[in-house]
Amino acid sequence: MGLFSHKNNPFNWYKYNLKFSIELLYGFVKSSENQIQISIDDYLKKVETTVIEEATGFPGSHQIIDHYNDLDSQTWNLDGVFKEHFPNLQRRSAFITLYSYLEHELDKLCILFKKSNNYAIELSDIKYNGIDRSVTYLSKIANLPIEKGDFRWGKLKSIQKIRNLIVHNDGKLIDLKGVIKESELKIVRENDFLDEESEILIKNGFLKSVLDSFNDFFMYLNELIEANCS
Repeated sequence: MGLFSHKNNPFNWYKYNLKFSIELLYGFVKSSENQIQISIDDYLKKVETTVIEEATGFPGSHQIIDHYNDLDSQTWNLDGVFKEHFPNLQRRSAFITLYSYLEHELDKLCILFKKSNNYAIELSDIKYNGIDRSVTYLSKIANLPIEKGDFRWGKLKSIQKIRNLIVHNDGKLIDLKGVIKESELKIVRENDFLDEESEILIKNGFLKSVLDSFNDFFMYLNELIEANCS
């Protein structure tokens, strides 16, 4: 029907755009993890130890204090700070970046469908937010037969819950009223790359698994477009 004769349309959305940006993001994930490891190695190499003799006032007593980057073990658990806390903050930031990419690309696909088919309904007319709004538009307006029971969509919804927990509750699995967030806790316990303490701990491998899930869903949408819009 002539709608897909150039690159800026839904039919070419994955082929001419996402395949390349996804490749860059895998490089971003690898670079992020390399930088985290470099920082940990630097800490392990440069942490300094001092011994204070008779620190308690008793003969023969001593106190061992570690120092690194203006922090010391009298106040901080340095291993916890530099091997877990800081890497977790870095992975959180990278995760939010990846999730923003997901939202942006799904919104872009909706806009491409609207322009290609001259739909009267705007994406902003849909009552939901984020990926729920985009997928609703693609299902109801663009008529893509997206199965909400599909495992790929299920993975995105689990990732969305982790993202929302980090953004809106500082990654803590207990809300301000002391109520445990059971759904998110279940997701964490079933994920090999997440751990639970007072807050979610993101481990090496999580960012790549998130990007894998995004790419799987993008390819799923592309298959639906090719099957239903050619």
